[in-house]
Amino acid sequence: MRKPWKVAVFGIIGIVVLIVIFAAAYINNIGLHNINLMYTLGTTDKQIVLMDGKGNYLAEDRSVELLLKERMSSEGWTYVTQEGANYFFEKGNELTFVTVQQWNHNYVIYHVKDNVVNIAD
Repeated sequence: MRKPWKVAVFGIIGIVVLIVIFAAAYINNIGLHNINLMYTLGTTDKQIVLMDGKGNYLAEDRSVELLLKERMSSEGWTYVTQEGANYFFEKGNELTFVTVQQWNHNYVIYHVKDNVVNIAD
């Protein structure tokens, strides 16, 4: 004869173990550093944060084009044109582009070619 409380305890333990496994897989897939960046975007007034020193920036997927043009303009760059996911800007004789990549359904990554400008808050 089974004891119902044992079944309930083992069921709850099984659910907790599954939750821990799924959370660990999510963190492993995204990366702890990136989760911290997502948390920063969600809990502060920052709109763009630096991901690494290679010119990658993380932002929430809201007004992607407008935010990029605004940031580049504030740094003295003039918008030229867009070709696909690349936005071209010029400043004097210098030409650069920023590639916008959809990272997941809530975030985008801006990649500034050669990291010529810092667009983070």
